[in-house]
Amino acid sequence: MRSKVLDKFMSRLIQNRVMSHKDLRSLGKYQIILARDQFRKNPPTHIKVPQQGMLEGDFALCISLYHGYELLMQMGLRSLFFYVQGIMDGSREMSRTKNELQRTPTFIDLYHEMEAMFVKPSAGPDEPFVYSHPKLKKLEEVVLQHFRVWAESASDNHDPQGVSTRVMIFSSFRESVQEIAAMLNRHSPLIRVMTFMGQASAGKGVKGFTQKEQLEVVQRFRQGGFNTLVSTCVGEEGLDIGEVDLIVCFDAQKNPIRLVQRMGRTGRKRQGRIVVILAEGREERTYNQSQSNKRSVYKSITGNKNGFHMYPNSPRMLPEGVNPSLHKMYITCGQFDHRENSRRSGRGRRSYAEGRQSLIHPQSLIQHSRAASDGFLSSAEYSEWESTMKLGEQEARPILKESHFLSIPSNDPPPQESTAKPPCRELSLWEWRHWQHKALPSHLVDHSLRCQHFVKVMGLIDRMKDENEGECLYEQELLPYREDSREKGKGCKDPHKEHQQET
Repeated sequence: MRSKVLDKFMSRLIQNRVMSHKDLRSLGKYQIILARDQFRKNPPTHIKVPQQGMLEGDFALCISLYHGYELLMQMGLRSLFFYVQGIMDGSREMSRTKNELQRTPTFIDLYHEMEAMFVKPSAGPDEPFVYSHPKLKKLEEVVLQHFRVWAESASDNHDPQGVSTRVMIFSSFRESVQEIAAMLNRHSPLIRVMTFMGQASAGKGVKGFTQKEQLEVVQRFRQGGFNTLVSTCVGEEGLDIGEVDLIVCFDAQKNPIRLVQRMGRTGRKRQGRIVVILAEGREERTYNQSQSNKRSVYKSITGNKNGFHMYPNSPRMLPEGVNPSLHKMYITCGQFDHRENSRRSGRGRRSYAEGRQSLIHPQSLIQHSRAASDGFLSSAEYSEWESTMKLGEQEARPILKESHFLSIPSNDPPPQESTAKPPCRELSLWEWRHWQHKALPSHLVDHSLRCQHFVKVMGLIDRMKDENEGECLYEQELLPYREDSREKGKGCKDPHKEHQQET
């Protein structure tokens, strides 16, 4: 049934001689993309301009179908269904693909079969799990065996704190991550699973994580709140997740660097284990090619000693006598409003897949604080201020320099110096000069005219730093006004001189 759907749409490209006739099972998405690029650069002479647009649509349709085919072969039937479901309900914004597939009876029959298999009310925890790919069953066996062996070794050593092992599973697609998490979650509390993926974007069926949720998941995993993390490629690098004893790669990567990054998550403090689960055929060939590329990189680094070496005598970048000092500043990032993005992408378009939330999502772990509209700090903002900006016990308190009005006489006696004076320092405008060139947000009370004038002066000083020697842009801005004042001065008559001429 799958080959009939692919045959129908690939036959158009073959008949118009823009694709060579090949075995569909050996054909890949990347080869279709290359054929489309070649078609765009050198379109055949027998194809007229109106036909080129139709063939562009056929190329896009075949690329989408072959992406679904790769999902089926590598991830399973459930991942294919979630991908196709996003096309059929409109959340992926592929209207032409949807219309073409709806006119294909073979595909509709296949879609209805998958819908009856995966879209049905749950019968409870005792309902048997549907393994949509043999790799899922193998993954379950590997993870269960790891936790059981670890628990037995901890009991033999009479160490109640010994069962602290953690497992990390990588998969390239969000739908597959959710399927793996749902499968392993049936073995709770032995396996306490949580998903980890990138931030949400338009057209994706599975709801992504915000940055706050990502940090919460990493912290809970590092502290032992759960012992299994199922992640997309977002978790390959740049995360401090602590020690992991088992890494499972659910798919093969063409890039050997990504595989090395995944492997680097284990074996840091104690011996770790890495398991790569592959499907026979194309995925196995992809993995073998990746290993060959990795060996070539290692050979180039270690073998070519004459052509690859580090330069030991790097000169100093700064001139002598210039010794920069560290200036510590706190930078706050504004909150990203994802609702504004969704309003731009399409107003009023709702779908089942768009609202489908993650099966194992940290939304329940995080209580979002509502933004305060009264000018006061919210609980989240106060905790951020207390952890990053609040002065410590031993830090000097800032004070304002004493001032007085010139028009008002001051009869106050001079302050007496105290012996037990706490450490303090006078506030300086120069210390926070980076924040003085623009008006900061205010609440209820607006900035005064003197404050706005000061901000303009500081902005002028900042602009003068970028000017070349002998150049003054502010002076050039004043030239027209100076010329106007001179013209007005010439047009005015002096009454004293006129009186002398008359006498």
